[in-house]
Amino acid sequence: MAHNTNRPIHPARMSLAEVEATWRVDGETPLPECTYDPELHTGLRLTIESTEERAAREAVAREVCGTCPALLFCALYALETRPATGIWAGQTPAEIAAHAAEVEDLEVA
Repeated sequence: MAHNTNRPIHPARMSLAEVEATWRVDGETPLPECTYDPELHTGLRLTIESTEERAAREAVAREVCGTCPALLFCALYALETRPATGIWAGQTPAEIAAHAAEVEDLEVA
């Protein structure tokens, strides 16, 4: 399934071919942890979560991200693409935006 390259896509929503093409490191493909349980990182597709359910799911997703072999790549990608939803490199979109603002402030100074 091809995706629009102008829109960010969470690795959990990529096909295996897209993951292999995007996440190749030194000739190997360390599968991002989110590929094993995509809804953990992106939310349930057909279910509305309560605030408490989302917080619990995101807490687990953050823990899983901490052991991911693609953590650094994911963090850099998230800073570049500024995703609107999901957990990326253990961070929410709001946390990523705040980190990006800090980086931009450092670059200006």
